[in-house]
Amino acid sequence: MDKLPVFAISPKYNTLDFPNGMTLENKIDVFADRIDGWQIGIAKKIIQHEIQHSGFALLHIVISYFEMIGKYLSGYVGDRGSRSNFKKGVKATFPEIGPEEEVFLNSLYQSVRNGLYHLGMTKINVMLRCDIPGSIGFNSERKILVLSPDRLVEDLDIRFRNYVTELRNPENKEMRKNFESRFDYDNSEASL
Repeated sequence: MDKLPVFAISPKYNTLDFPNGMTLENKIDVFADRIDGWQIGIAKKIIQHEIQHSGFALLHIVISYFEMIGKYLSGYVGDRGSRSNFKKGVKATFPEIGPEEEVFLNSLYQSVRNGLYHLGMTKINVMLRCDIPGSIGFNSERKILVLSPDRLVEDLDIRFRNYVTELRNPENKEMRKNFESRFDYDNSEASL
């Protein structure tokens, strides 16, 4: 029988680290390490090095966070549902967004997420500015989004660490069950 190749499953872990399979705690460790080491952590390093014109690169790195976290929070198993999971992720990350903010959520999805994924840049109604009070602003009359990529990375870092802390708490049974369902799906042949 051929020996399987060893490869990284996160910055700190490889395929040999869990010869008897992963416990839920192992899965949380790997997941947290992936997001911190391959996504948010990379974005934070870009910010620390003060690379000029890095705003769009930062958005490319972190905008997938919303859809991903939406799927993990709901335990979604499948490959569809980008829009609804993106919106779930935004609402979970920024709970201060009210139900009346559907125009904002649609604009963020269409102009930022779809713009970056399908055009390689945001659509024309998106401005990147570092002088706004938060990480995202929205003018509903003109449908203009204003983003501070540096602050967005900082917000996501804080909110992700809070999510992982909650996930590690055994009392959060449904959250842990949903997480494990999605993690198992993402790491199975069914997701290929």
